[in-house]
Formats: sequence, structure tokens, C-alpha cells
Amino acid sequence: MARHLELDQDNRQQVKTALRYPLLVLFAIAVAMVVINIFVIPAFSSVFSGFNVDLPLPTRVLLAVSGFMVDYGLLLAALLALGGVGGACYLRTEAGAYRWDRLKLRLPIAGSLIRRATLGRFARSAAMALRSGVPLLQALTLVARAVDNRYVEAHILGMRSGVERGETLTRTAQGTGMFTPLVVQMLSVGEETGQVDDMLEQVAEFYEREVEHDLKRLNTYIEPVLIGAIGGMVLVLALGVFLPMWDLASAARGG
Repeated sequence: MARHLELDQDNRQQVKTALRYPLLVLFAIAVAMVVINIFVIPAFSSVFSGFNVDLPLPTRVLLAVSGFMVDYGLLLAALLALGGVGGACYLRTEAGAYRWDRLKLRLPIAGSLIRRATLGRFARSAAMALRSGVPLLQALTLVARAVDNRYVEAHILGMRSGVERGETLTRTAQGTGMFTPLVVQMLSVGEETGQVDDMLEQVAEFYEREVEHDLKRLNTYIEPVLIGAIGGMVLVLALGVFLPMWDLASAARGG
């Protein structure tokens, strides 16, 4: 039990650590965009208004976005604050927690990682419960509470209901559509050989190794996306600010 809890805590901490860096970068980008649109772009707006020329499309878009944020910035901040408070309250409800846990499994990049970590937690907890002599129905109830995901919990409780009706564990797991072919196949082998706990332990070890390996490479996947986002932001700002100046300089040289 102590080894299981320690391993589970380490996996959770690794996931949080791996996601902390990209979230901080995205937050910094959002803050930078707000500062630029409220304080920087308006300073250029007065300069561009004296050119008496048609401004390029990127410049017009920048000025429109900046003007909107200046005029309605407080309203947007209030709406975001209300939305954040409302979202936090909704996530505390049963329906909100269920939908958020389901959404987490479908997130790009991180969703696959969370899904495999959850499957590994399910397999490890189930193997430990069955090996300790806990009856299958009671073990499924305990494991459903241990996976820390309402969406997965509902499917595991559905498996328990199927087993109560006389279905095999493999068939109920396959019917949920949540488990990977590896889990279903190992459950099938375990039921045929009477070693479900051993098969689940092997599944847990496989997913734990995969999650640990992918956590080490997560930043490698995310960094190009973040660099592309920052590069795109810089490109739009550069085009919006410098294109009118280049056009004016070209017109002056032509004159």
C-alpha cells in the first residue's frame, strides 16, 4: 500500500510539473498581449493617423483589437472574473466534475498522458485489491473511487453493474469503450488463467513506464508549439507596426 501510494503521488507530481511550464508561458503570452494592446498600440495609433494613407490589413486589425480592448477592457476583465468564479463553482458540482474529467482525457497531447496515467492507476489499484482477497464487486467499487476521475469512475461502476448481471469482466470492460485493447486483452487472459491480478499488474507497469517516458519528453513536444505561437505573435505585431512605416518611406523616396 505504501509503495502504491508513493508511486501514485510521484506520477501526479510529475504530470503537474510537466504541465506547469507551458501554462506559465501561455499566461505570460496572454499578459504580454494585454499590455501591448492597451499601452503600446495606442501610442502608434496617433502616429498612423497622421499618415493620411490607407493602412495595411494587419495594422487595421491591430488597431481594431487594441481599440476594442481599451474601450471595453474593464468589461472584459469583469466578464472573465465572473466566468472564472462561475466555472469554479460549476466544477464543484457532480455534473461539472464529470464533464471536466471527460474533457481532460480528450485534451491534445496532455489528454493521452492523463488517460494512460489513469488506466495505470486503475490497473494498479485493481491488482492490489484482488491480490489482497477483496471480492471483485467490492474491488471495483474501491477502484472506482481511487482513480480520481469521475468519468472513468462512472465506467468502472458500470462494469460492476455488468458483472452483477453475470457478464464477464472482459466483456463489461470492452463495452465501456474506455479501455485500450491492451487492457481488454490482458483481462481476457487473466480471466482464462485465473490470474487477473497478475495481468493487471503487468498493465500497470507498462503504462507507468510509458507515462514516465512521455513525461520526460513532454517539453520536447510542447516547446515547438509555444515557440510557434510566440513567433506568430511577434510576426503579426511586426507587420502591423512596421508595414505602414515602410510604405511611407517608400512613398517618400518615390516622391
